[in-house]
Amino acid sequence: MTKTSVIGRPGERQRWLPVATLFTALVPVAVWCGRATSYLPGFPPGFAYFYALPLAMVAFTWIPPRTDAQRRRRLALGSIGCLLAFLYPHVILVGWLTLWAFSGG
Repeated sequence: MTKTSVIGRPGERQRWLPVATLFTALVPVAVWCGRATSYLPGFPPGFAYFYALPLAMVAFTWIPPRTDAQRRRRLALGSIGCLLAFLYPHVILVGWLTLWAFSGG
């Protein structure tokens, strides 16, 4: 059985605010960099809804962690959310090229 330490002091919870703010600021930068480095000419408006998952993952980091395990999970979710926001246009491009190749060009 593992024991997790509980973050009880308010000062430790306040130190989490810059982390959540950093992830929130990095998501639009990741989206812009992903779109700028992708070979896609542009997205149809409906594809913007697929950014909901990375944005939700980053929004989850705003809930202050109470234990060290929650802190690690929130860091992982924020990091993966930023990475998904960056990689999303590349994944769409690879998907389109794969469908095009298998459909006979």
